[in-house]
Amino acid sequence: MTQLNEAVGVLLNDLDKAFKEAYPTLTRRYIAKEGKKYIKIIAEDNQRTVWGFINMANDKFKVGDILMSAGWSAPALNKARGNVLEGYEVLGKRYHMRMYGPDYLI
Repeated sequence: MTQLNEAVGVLLNDLDKAFKEAYPTLTRRYIAKEGKKYIKIIAEDNQRTVWGFINMANDKFKVGDILMSAGWSAPALNKARGNVLEGYEVLGKRYHMRMYGPDYLI
């Protein structure tokens, strides 16, 4: 779990950095809240929204898989959008929309 926690920490730092680059005068922070099966990534500014979830214990997915949010308390379980342990880029023009949430399926 230590490797997963470190990868989540890197993701949170990258999300913070990407948001500050795009909106230097606004404040938003990203936090992780650990549950039984998933780590919920929450974006906080004047409101709280779910950025996405990271799998810890659902056997349908690999540990570290990034899942899009289906709502406040549950992820969309159709397909993983990436994996934090394998690297998930947030910084750079190609990935600039990832500060708002995991990629949509195409």
